[in-house]
Amino acid sequence: MNSANEENDPRIARTLRLSILDGFSWSVMTGFGDMFIAPFAIFLGASNRAVALIATMPHLLGSLAQMAGAHWADRLKKRRGLMVPLATLQAILFLPLVVAPLRWDNFAIPLLLFFAALTLMAGHAVIPVWLSMMGDIVPSARRGDYFGQRGRVVILGIFASHLLAGGVLTLFQRHHHAAAGFVTVFLVASVARLISVRLLVLHDDPPYDPPADTYFSFFQFLRRLPHSNFARFALFQALMIGTTNIAAPFFAVYMLRDLGWTYAQFTVNAAAFLMTQFIMIRWWGRIGDRHGNRTVVIATTIILTVLPLLWMISPNYIYLLWVQCVAGVGWSGFGISVQNYTFDAVSPPKRARVASYVSLLNGICALIGGTVIGAWLANHLPASCTFGAVEVRFVSSLPWVFLASSLARGLAVLVMVRHFREVREVAEPVHPASLIFRVAGGEAIHFFRAQAARLTRR
Repeated sequence: MNSANEENDPRIARTLRLSILDGFSWSVMTGFGDMFIAPFAIFLGASNRAVALIATMPHLLGSLAQMAGAHWADRLKKRRGLMVPLATLQAILFLPLVVAPLRWDNFAIPLLLFFAALTLMAGHAVIPVWLSMMGDIVPSARRGDYFGQRGRVVILGIFASHLLAGGVLTLFQRHHHAAAGFVTVFLVASVARLISVRLLVLHDDPPYDPPADTYFSFFQFLRRLPHSNFARFALFQALMIGTTNIAAPFFAVYMLRDLGWTYAQFTVNAAAFLMTQFIMIRWWGRIGDRHGNRTVVIATTIILTVLPLLWMISPNYIYLLWVQCVAGVGWSGFGISVQNYTFDAVSPPKRARVASYVSLLNGICALIGGTVIGAWLANHLPASCTFGAVEVRFVSSLPWVFLASSLARGLAVLVMVRHFREVREVAEPVHPASLIFRVAGGEAIHFFRAQAARLTRR
């Protein structure tokens, strides 16, 4: 499909617009729902290991659900008809997710884990099917720009809804009704997903009939690791996810339990991360179109490697807002470049299945990183360590977990980046370090201001 197809086919142009609206509805669900599952677990008194399990186990099961979604899409030879019931199920499951743990508090954590897994499984099963469909619809020449534009809308929606949800929780917390606050935010998440379902119904679904010979199993995919450029890229991505999750489940614990932040402080901190992503993501998309997605992946993984170390320097609230802005820079570029690299590297008939296999690999590494390694370190490392005459003391053991995550990320980058290459012709190749200098020099901010100025003149 090319740009002319988009211009001449009103169904395609309409779907591209609807997809942006769907992204906004999905983002409201995320801002009110997904982002408050971990705080809800902490409110219920979950341990370090339980928080890690809640953060990682549902995603592993979600990865298995992605494989099932890809399988049924190939079997049914339709995508929209599969996405709609799965997204509807996800919307409905938000209600028992919050009500069941509060109703049967003796089994609160197991019930939360069970329904969080079901909710995320229903949502994750949609992902490879959606990627396959949108990969056929969005013109290849402007994927970075379109998904950057859509990503901005999604991030803005998450930002606004997360702030609003945090405000709701803070209001209920002040009146000693935090449980009712969680019921309210998860109810809004459910309604937002139902609106998203209505928009998905209106999407165009191009003919989909993948040849039988495009099938390959997960184990066949793994066996291609030594020989396939994309398989090695998928392994690198999974190692980054795994090493990130050594620390990722515990940032909420560190902020809410160890530093004693209110829900309002927690929400503003997350909002700083989201607003930075909103500013950066379309710039990263265009940089990937121009200089190659591999270059963006490498530049952003360097930022992500340093990131956990910044959390060790100071618990000061304003300083950690700045750290979240750095996180927004890194994760916005990493996310969109990984997605677009996959679009470039994988042929359309294989996209849904490959996306599900990559997700399973990510889920396995996330589970090992968070629940096995991260939780063990959090429970066994001391809060203080002595190096000769110098004692380094933190409020808990979690900053040492952040250090371990940083070292592991760095090792993954050093070992793996040389083993995958750019998969399309790049107009202007650049060194990844130059992109970091351009970010530090404010190029993305100037780009965002120019875009905003053009919008205000319309």
